[in-house]
Parts: sequence; structure tokens; C-alpha cells
Amino acid sequence: MNEDNLDRILKSEEDLVPSSGFVAAVMERVREEAAAPAPIPFPWKRLVPGIVLAAGLLSWCGVELMRLGLQDLRAVAPTQLHLSTAFTGTVGQTGWVTLALGVSMATWLLSRRMVGRSGLL
Repeated sequence: MNEDNLDRILKSEEDLVPSSGFVAAVMERVREEAAAPAPIPFPWKRLVPGIVLAAGLLSWCGVELMRLGLQDLRAVAPTQLHLSTAFTGTVGQTGWVTLALGVSMATWLLSRRMVGRSGLL
């Protein structure tokens, strides 16, 4: 097929005309969307204090962990490293909290994946 045949075929086709009522249905839908109220904005003013509090708490925990570690390092000779039970207990508790957060996140991601496949989202 050469370009002349293709041009002739394309010129011979009729113009596309929308079916009756299509333009009216589309315009009605556009008017409905324009008249719909604006979506509810996300409550950032409520979220910001929580983020600030969480960041402060994490910072405080880091400072306390470093303070406990530095106290232990000052008390011990440089050749020998011994951690106090307060420091190791804090580290052990941190491990359990991390494990709990990891399990919570894994179950949340699994449930989101299952719901997403079912089409509920």
C-alpha cells in the first residue's frame, strides 16, 4: 500500500459525529463537577504538633542514649569496654520496640495489599 492509496482511503471516510445526547450528557456531567463542593482539606494544623512531638521524642531518646553511653565510656579505661546494665537494658527495650513497630508495619502493608487487590480502595 502506498501513500496515495492511504490518502485516498482517509479522504473517503465520513467525519465522525457524536451520537445524539452525548454532548448534552458530557456537559451535564461537567456542570455537576463544577457545582460540587471543594474537597475537605487535609488537617495539617493537627498533624504538625504530632510530627514535632515525635521528632522531639526521638531526639531526646537519642541524646539520652548517647549520654548513657558516654558516661560508661568515661568510667572505663580505653582498652576495656564495659557497658552498664542501664545502657544494655535500654538497648534491649529499644530492640523490642523496633520489633513491635516492624511487625505492625508488616501487617499494615499486608492488609493494604489485600484490600487493594479486592478493589475496595
